[in-house]
Amino acid sequence: MTDTAFPMPASGQPFLTLDDALILRRGVRGVVAVDVRLIGHHATAGAEVMAFLQAEGLETSMQRIERMEPRPLRRLVFRYAGDRAELTVAPDAAD
Repeated sequence: MTDTAFPMPASGQPFLTLDDALILRRGVRGVVAVDVRLIGHHATAGAEVMAFLQAEGLETSMQRIERMEPRPLRRLVFRYAGDRAELTVAPDAAD
């Protein structure tokens, strides 16, 4: 079953996995807004993450950045400030 609310890359393989979805749901508990920082230029990662967060009813914004030092060790990293979260998405990180 395909949900058209979530973009599907040409390869047919989505960026978000079931584990990623669980991390995202757990990570946004108690927040009302998420500022997403996408590292690099993955074809669908940003769109998939934004669609997921918006489907959860969250206010979202996204910023693309070329690189980050030190590089994140995980694909999805949260930081919190009050009822807002900053989510760094690093498609090339090995979880």
